[in-house]
Amino acid sequence: MSTGAAAIYLEQIRAQLSDLPPGELEDVLQDVSGHLSEVAAEFGTEPTTADLQARLGTPEQYADQLRTAAGYPPRQPQKDDLDAGWNALRWGLIAATVGPFFVAVAIFAWSRTETSFFGLLGFGVLFVAAFFGVLALHGKHPRVVLQTAHGARAATAIRGWIDQIPPNVRHELVTIGQPIWWVARGMIGAGGFFALFGAPAVTVVGALAGAVVSIWIGRRTQQDGRWLWYVVPLNVVAAIAVPAFLAAAYMGASFGFLDTYGTRHGGSAYNPPDNGLRLNGTPISNVYPFDAQGKQVSVRLYDDDGNPIDLELQDCAAVYGQARREGTSNLFPQPVIVPDENGVVTDEENCKDTTKAPFTPPPVPATTPTQTPPTPAPPTVTPKPTKPSIPHGTPTATLPVKPTR
Repeated sequence: MSTGAAAIYLEQIRAQLSDLPPGELEDVLQDVSGHLSEVAAEFGTEPTTADLQARLGTPEQYADQLRTAAGYPPRQPQKDDLDAGWNALRWGLIAATVGPFFVAVAIFAWSRTETSFFGLLGFGVLFVAAFFGVLALHGKHPRVVLQTAHGARAATAIRGWIDQIPPNVRHELVTIGQPIWWVARGMIGAGGFFALFGAPAVTVVGALAGAVVSIWIGRRTQQDGRWLWYVVPLNVVAAIAVPAFLAAAYMGASFGFLDTYGTRHGGSAYNPPDNGLRLNGTPISNVYPFDAQGKQVSVRLYDDDGNPIDLELQDCAAVYGQARREGTSNLFPQPVIVPDENGVVTDEENCKDTTKAPFTPPPVPATTPTQTPPTPAPPTVTPKPTKPSIPHGTPTATLPVKPTR
């Protein structure tokens, strides 16, 4: 028996004959399985659900014919089965919708606190609702869900979607795509969960362990249908998370940043800054200026474009006043509320403001007066004796002439 439309058709017949004694039910289903294999072989290719119903009728009609041929009474829906099926279906819908919704909110949240809160809430709702869905079966076979009106309509719609897929593609999806999906589901689900705590090593180990567990759950689900209450919601979570991580990886490759769990939890990617002043990433609630002599002064701060560097008002009138003041100020230090001995302010009457720095500034470093080195005297230059010049136009003295004897 294949895993296609014939196997689904056989399971629907099993649900219609589930009220028969177990031994007789297995004998009947063995004969039906052989008949379905022969009918499927006549089509040449794997038939769709519509092909089988056109040839054999609906599973309900086929089961009724078996009852008539074997002399079994018509099936009467049991109220207990309907109640169990509806309750199990309701809890399953909660697990598959509400839980993944909160997980999606966690994936796209900006802050680590929001991511952790919504992530834990989503997984908590998912597993708790799935647990109650299994309990609602009261030990009955999960096929009782198909006996409810909503379950039958959903099964018919899903079968219609599956029939739209070509048989060869369905075969590849089952044989190749299913194991790949199990691995991706486990790695994304477990890795995303452990990434909430911001530990990269734990995230990697958790993702690998999640892949192993996911494969085991997939095998287990084929043997016990109750695991569907856990697997289907986890598939929805993985279907949301996988595209989200791929989109984040694409954004990181295209724009140089990766906005995923790691970047929101301490990574180096870009994050929009919060309002207010920050120093090395730490918010600043006030500024206390001191002059060169260590005396506290009041100043107004502006940036290089002349815009005021301001903060929200945080004095008693702004926080506890009846007509609360709103706005900002760039006059520092700003007045802030003085807490009482217990570190709190109980009411407006006891509220006090202060602009005094809550710390003692470090001592002003001692400065050594600057001494100007003496200017060296210019070297003394002795002038050379110069030959006196005879002024132009000055009469020349006549030397006495020695008389001749």
